Amino acid sequence: MAEIIDRISDLPAHIIYDILRKVGKYHNLREEARTCILSKRWSSIWRWRPDVIISKYNHKGLKNNLENFVKSVDDSLLPYAEHNLRIETLCLIGLAHPGLTSHIDRWLNLAIKHNVRSLNIYSNSMKNSKYYSIPDALHAAKMLTELSLRRCSLEVDDSTNKLQQLINTCQLIRNLSVDDCKGIHNLCVAGLVNLEKLELLNCEGLKKIEIQAPNLRVFAFKGAPLSMYQKTREVLPLPCTINILDGYKTLQILKLEAATMTDQEFEYKLSKFSALEVLELTRCYEIKKIKIVSHKLKRFTLWYWRNLKQVDLLTPNLREFDFESGKMCMPFSTMVTSNLKRANIFFYKRGSYVDPDIVYGNVDTSWYNNVQDFVRKLDYSKGLVLVILCRQYKSILIYEDPSEIIIPPTREIKLRITNPLMYLEKFAYDLIKSDPKIISIVPCTESKMVQVFHEMIMRYRKKQNKELPNEVINHNDKDAVEDDGTTPFYSWLKSTPLIERITNFMF
Repeated sequence: MAEIIDRISDLPAHIIYDILRKVGKYHNLREEARTCILSKRWSSIWRWRPDVIISKYNHKGLKNNLENFVKSVDDSLLPYAEHNLRIETLCLIGLAHPGLTSHIDRWLNLAIKHNVRSLNIYSNSMKNSKYYSIPDALHAAKMLTELSLRRCSLEVDDSTNKLQQLINTCQLIRNLSVDDCKGIHNLCVAGLVNLEKLELLNCEGLKKIEIQAPNLRVFAFKGAPLSMYQKTREVLPLPCTINILDGYKTLQILKLEAATMTDQEFEYKLSKFSALEVLELTRCYEIKKIKIVSHKLKRFTLWYWRNLKQVDLLTPNLREFDFESGKMCMPFSTMVTSNLKRANIFFYKRGSYVDPDIVYGNVDTSWYNNVQDFVRKLDYSKGLVLVILCRQYKSILIYEDPSEIIIPPTREIKLRITNPLMYLEKFAYDLIKSDPKIISIVPCTESKMVQVFHEMIMRYRKKQNKELPNEVINHNDKDAVEDDGTTPFYSWLKSTPLIERITNFMF
């Protein structure tokens, strides 16, 4: 019998650790532990990887026995202390137990002594749980390049905070994320010449941010909802002022939610970011008019808007666009769409009750015409397809042929513009598995879409042991299926010229 040569054990330690890191990232710690069967050397080395994750979700002992949990963590960290092993990453997840504070401080101190580079502290996500107070020892983490804090207390006094102190002392930080932390009122992000990504999310009480980061690529801000502030606040200072004083030529991604900029402030700040490629605006209710002039912008998102009146997009290289609103508004006065590859436009009715008389037929004429004009102006010559989803009646209308687009007269619709040619089967499958009652296709000449949908429906329904659908191609044909329990969507469809050339799959 040939001798089995264990070549895996001969690999350098840093390569083994890199393999383990990828297994843990794309699978889980259990899969990472199972790699111990690969070789004799791996039977223990997986425990000493430079990425240390301490999570209540991976230790049942925290819920049942705090002492056993602490002992388990201490035992797993002992080899790092005894053999002076590297700790590149430390993740502390969900450790909000009041009896753990001193132990977390010890584990942090160990990681700091071993020159930890990436630190993630995620306290418990429960609203009533206690915030973890960041220890002063963290200021000694001079080698930190990534810092992520969630539900941590950063309070010191009225003049400063622990995050400000960390920024002043840990100047190698490249990625900084702060989510739902308290104790920050004024923040000056300066001196971090390597900073590329900055996220400040849900930090209640934050009043002013000043950023001087010459290499900043990503900035995300999420403020407190405007409903938390008094209605008379127009005469008061804005809840949070954002001043980005540098990074004009490097900032590529900007995400703002519940920011309280005015039209003029937003337009002025945006005009400085010449390299911006991605812009996401969510619930920025103070902004009524948006004007963007950019040759670099590729993706633009507007989510949850109420008061928006006008949007002018002079963005010839825009490729992706998302818009979501609970109000019947289509505020796009000017929009260059020649290079658009994908778009999602979703209108929903706020509240749970939907009046059928409002849903079909009785919609705002101006809004309806604006929506119809918008989708008709798109360039469909490069394979774009318009998909209209009516959620209330589980109806899907697909325009492969865009020569005669008619939008259903309902306010609760979702419009998807996409190019499915490279993944037509997946495109069909994803729509079919949403369990619609009817799929209607307006095919183009020599279309493959109808045949693909037919095959995918047969395959899916057989797999689910469901009844096969009725296929109706010509509604004037004597063998056409009669309409049982006609929905308003199907009644509208029959009243349009589309009915002569549409293919319906009814379930």
